Amino acid sequence: MLIVVPLAVLIVGYQYFTKVDRSDAIKVATAFTKALHSKNLGTAAGYYTPADAQAWRENIDGMRSGSSDRYFERIPADPAFTAPVTSKAGITTITSGDKNFSLEMKQIDGKWYVSKTL
Repeated sequence: MLIVVPLAVLIVGYQYFTKVDRSDAIKVATAFTKALHSKNLGTAAGYYTPADAQAWRENIDGMRSGSSDRYFERIPADPAFTAPVTSKAGITTITSGDKNFSLEMKQIDGKWYVSKTL
């Protein structure tokens, strides 16, 4: 019992302090990009729009090896995203600091999700 309680506190604390703030588009984009850079598609799909996440993951999984390699090579390890920009058409984009990687973002019920990689 003396081991179980502190272990449970550590696990809950870790989950709480590593949770991504869904109300901040930059934090969501950064978490998505870092998961994608490490090829953790399950975690990355969690930041994708819920209605499209499964189709997006199947699309990535279905890429041939050459296409897949090129796709993952262009994803920055540390994206340093700039502030999101919303166009007149209502499309919100966020771009990495080096301007080589962009994402379209969508807000659903106050939470930000990635809706497209550019």
